[in-house]
Amino acid sequence: MARAGEPAAAHRHRAERAAAGNPATRTHRTERAGEPAGATTTTTTRRPPPTTTERKESLESLLDATDAARGGRRGGGGVKAAVASRQGLEFKNLSYSVVKKQKKEGVKVKKEVYLLNDISGEAPRGQVTAILGPSGAGKSTFLDALAGRIAKGSLEGSVRIDGRAVTTSYMKQISSYVMQDDQLFPMLTVLETLTFAAEVRLPPSLSRAEKLKRVWELIDQLGLQTTAHTYIGDEGTRGVSGGERRRVSIGIDIIHKPSLLFLDEPTSGLDSTSAHSVVEKVKDIARGGSIVLMTIHQPSFRIQMLLDRLVILARGRLIYLGSPSTLQTHLAGFGRPVPDGENSIEYLLDVIKEYDESTSGLEPLVAYQRDGTKPDGAAKTPVPRTPRTPHQKSVQFRQIQLKSNQFSLNSGAANGNTFSNFESSYNVDGGGDDDDEDFDNSLERKLQTPMHAGGPASGYQPRLASQFYKDFSVWVYHGVTGSTPHRRPTWTPARTPVSSFQRGRAVTMTPTPQNNPQRRPPPPPSPHVPVFKPEEPTYHEYELDLEPPLDAPEEDYNGGHRPKFANPWPREVAVLSWRTVLNVVRTPELFLSREVVLAAMAVILSTMFRRLGAGDVPTVNRLLNFYIFAVCLVFFSSNDAVPTFIQERFIFIRERSHNAYRASSYVVASLVVYLPFFAVQGLTFAVITKLMLRMESSLLHFWVILFASLITTNAYVMLVSALVPSYITGYAVVIATTALFFLTCGFFLKRTLIPVGWRWLHYASAIKYPFEALLVSEFKGGRCYAGDRADLSPGPLGGFKPSSLRRELNASDAACPLMGQDVLSTLDITIDSIWVDVAILLAWGVLYRLLFYVVLRFYSKNERK
Repeated sequence: MARAGEPAAAHRHRAERAAAGNPATRTHRTERAGEPAGATTTTTTRRPPPTTTERKESLESLLDATDAARGGRRGGGGVKAAVASRQGLEFKNLSYSVVKKQKKEGVKVKKEVYLLNDISGEAPRGQVTAILGPSGAGKSTFLDALAGRIAKGSLEGSVRIDGRAVTTSYMKQISSYVMQDDQLFPMLTVLETLTFAAEVRLPPSLSRAEKLKRVWELIDQLGLQTTAHTYIGDEGTRGVSGGERRRVSIGIDIIHKPSLLFLDEPTSGLDSTSAHSVVEKVKDIARGGSIVLMTIHQPSFRIQMLLDRLVILARGRLIYLGSPSTLQTHLAGFGRPVPDGENSIEYLLDVIKEYDESTSGLEPLVAYQRDGTKPDGAAKTPVPRTPRTPHQKSVQFRQIQLKSNQFSLNSGAANGNTFSNFESSYNVDGGGDDDDEDFDNSLERKLQTPMHAGGPASGYQPRLASQFYKDFSVWVYHGVTGSTPHRRPTWTPARTPVSSFQRGRAVTMTPTPQNNPQRRPPPPPSPHVPVFKPEEPTYHEYELDLEPPLDAPEEDYNGGHRPKFANPWPREVAVLSWRTVLNVVRTPELFLSREVVLAAMAVILSTMFRRLGAGDVPTVNRLLNFYIFAVCLVFFSSNDAVPTFIQERFIFIRERSHNAYRASSYVVASLVVYLPFFAVQGLTFAVITKLMLRMESSLLHFWVILFASLITTNAYVMLVSALVPSYITGYAVVIATTALFFLTCGFFLKRTLIPVGWRWLHYASAIKYPFEALLVSEFKGGRCYAGDRADLSPGPLGGFKPSSLRRELNASDAACPLMGQDVLSTLDITIDSIWVDVAILLAWGVLYRLLFYVVLRFYSKNERK
């Protein structure tokens, strides 16, 4: 029904606009008896007359018609716009908690701590969504949750892509995750690094020429043309700059054109120019149609201009979700307008800190983002605002001198009575109570400075602009709902309906033609509008494997099984072997240092253990000492694999997290590449010592035993490296276990002298089998050693045990004081074949490799528990 004094045309226009705010209703005009001609009422053909709540929703639709048409969210209050369908990543009610043990009053108690708490929103396709917040806000945790890097069962909520649910495995196939640290091989060039990524991530259906073309296009896209043939470098090798390294890391993860790209602090550690360049490239990637989410800490103003959407968190809770252009409006609606000259994001972080340190906590900020509920009061322990200069104060003062008789609604500009109704309900009297205390939740209250000469003649004290916006919204609200507004607002701020100035731009205030003939031109379009153009990708599109429907991630369009990896297993082994060879060849310390050490130690040992082929009893003890030291030297020479693999492990985890290749391919490739190097190292030591010491064992036997020892010890060290968190811990574990292997190998303690409960260590010792094989090769047979058997004690040969061969030959002590077979019998060596020892030794090596694979396959996952 039309209000008294309201023209029929204005009433019809108001009814049509209210109905247009709700797409679910259809309106038609009817005339009732007793009403003026032309008076109409709006009815729905689908449901009964709207309730008060529905009228409020109608108002919200009216205020947000523009944002709803764009498919976005309002700038404040967190109320979602009605959208038919979304193209992007949607997350709903994400929560993630961990159990922490705390000591309270001397008693250990378990407490559940939420790292993420009920976060909902979306990241549109073709836009850059930045995740911000103070330290400890949960930015990286939130990014991991979206990327599927949190273990199953630990994360609550749902994640959808283009409106459809996806599995964790499929998420890994269509997405890439750029870690905060640039884990790259320092001795590979930029071109080689990206070429390797193309080889393992692009399907074999593409020729090598097509893959190289894709690599060069990516190099051009990332601006790496001048450094394509430059080594990546590290602390000891000069290479590309930090910003270029970051762009290479991004290039590795977008070589296969993923639908989603996650970046964890891509600008961390970079200067302003490099950081801006990196975000520019990320922006270009988003323009290609990808969904891009990144965490970022304190972005500069130039970087903020590149961001399309903000997700601001604090203590795992959502504080703001929307465009950077509406953040200032959001804060003004909350009651904390951004002061002149201050950055909106930085100011919001200050507000977050203020509320976090107050007695009210973050709940007011969270509630306002969630449903538009405003706080009842300011934070109890606020932080000081940034002081302003006198010039800034005068500028702010001029900005809040609002002349109500110069403004009107766009929809009612043609009607002169539109604003007079508002003037009758808006209190312009400077006396009486003022509710700025309730609305402006900051340290600054209303200004007591008189208005300029151009103001109204009443001489009243001006109110803050936010207060004017608030009362104006109340007038609009009562105009839609049909209720009679109070002369002075008496509502509680916590129940205030969110105004158009806080939420959207559907209703604007403009000067009337009578008072201001020079109308202000419409504002330019926001720089944060989506620029996604699917028909114009930024790089050439190849005919790659088409992605299957998201609700059936394991099947392709032909109904068959979709391969988890882009390439077959043999090709993965070949590509990984090629990369490992390049790294070994370009890193001399990995091979030459060990080769030089073994050669130098062989010469030193040969000069210290001279005349080992003398054939007397004292020589036997010296032979035992030489062989045990040789085996231990080989074992310790493999320790350099600890830091090498631990450094490479982070690269492996990054590449494996998105199924670049199989863990078994990596294990086999690392073994195949190092086998020739092990063979050369073993042969070097065997040749030098054999020629200088003239030992009884053959050169072939000596070399084979050392070669097998290097294979097994390397496998063991790799297994330890996969289990420990750092190379320092790895060294400690390897040294400790080597000492145990050394103690129980049979040289210091014979097998029969080891306690039964610890005897299993004797058989598990990686030193036992090569040591016994060398002794069998040296002492097997009936060779006699002249001298006194008393020279054998003290030492490992104390407690002489004659061998069965001595008894068979009935050799006398005078004729043959010590037989070679007696040495084996005295040391309790029961295996008399070197090939059996070598086979057992290699079997342990295979077991270590299998365990190494199991750790990489099932336990080296970059996900939170």
